[in-house]
Amino acid sequence: MPQTPVRPSRSDGAFADLFARRTRTPLRGFLPGRRVWSAVGGSAAMVLVITGGTALVSRIDFSGGDGNKVTTAAEKKDAAKDKTPAHSRTPTAPASSAAPAHKERDDGPAVVYLPAPGGGNAGSYGSGGADDGSGAGTTRTSPPRSTAPTRQTSTSYLWSDGAVEGDSNPYWDQSAVTVQTTKALKSLKVVVKIAQTGGVADTGTWTNLGDKVSVASASSSGELDYVVTLKPGVTVDPGTYIFRFQYNHKQGDRDADGDRYNVTTTSTAGTTEYRKGDF
Repeated sequence: MPQTPVRPSRSDGAFADLFARRTRTPLRGFLPGRRVWSAVGGSAAMVLVITGGTALVSRIDFSGGDGNKVTTAAEKKDAAKDKTPAHSRTPTAPASSAAPAHKERDDGPAVVYLPAPGGGNAGSYGSGGADDGSGAGTTRTSPPRSTAPTRQTSTSYLWSDGAVEGDSNPYWDQSAVTVQTTKALKSLKVVVKIAQTGGVADTGTWTNLGDKVSVASASSSGELDYVVTLKPGVTVDPGTYIFRFQYNHKQGDRDADGDRYNVTTTSTAGTTEYRKGDF
């Protein structure tokens, strides 16, 4: 006899339907879905865009300058290097190699002051603002004027010399004064002092001027003095004149280190000369 088919109950059908649906749906496990990946990728792109924009804006200089030109911070730094003061740069050539092409002020040529002969400060002083190559003017002041008179060329016309003329007599000597003049004289005076070394006494004088002069002598405990003077109103021509002064002394060679003389003359033009020396 035919069997009657067994119909599944409602609960059996729900179970079978649930089992069939689960077998058709694959398990995703722990992997994120498409929406998650889209959100993560979009966030990363936005971060990159914001970072790049910030770096670009930081390199733009909005401080001013040409209204049609945008200067970056790097260009501004390079321009600042070009404006470094001249004195802080390393020189590429000597300061005196080239003069500046343009000067806003010209004080004219430098003035050099030379000190008077025989004194004064050495060196030269310029006036005005001189350019020393550093870009800044250096002011120099002039030295004080020297009050010392300027030395003139010598016009001396008088020369003299003294000497002891030896003699064979051990008790006697004579000292000679030689005077040379290149100008005529209206006044002449010769003074001789012979130191007292023992027994020194006057024995006479001699001169090639003859009676044109007057002679006087005097002695003391320390020395023997002679004075020869040209007589008033008498003039002598240019030439060489010799005066000898004679004296006794104790026996032996006499030491003349203490003897001395001086000569004073006045030329007919009114110039006075003075000389002194020893024997």
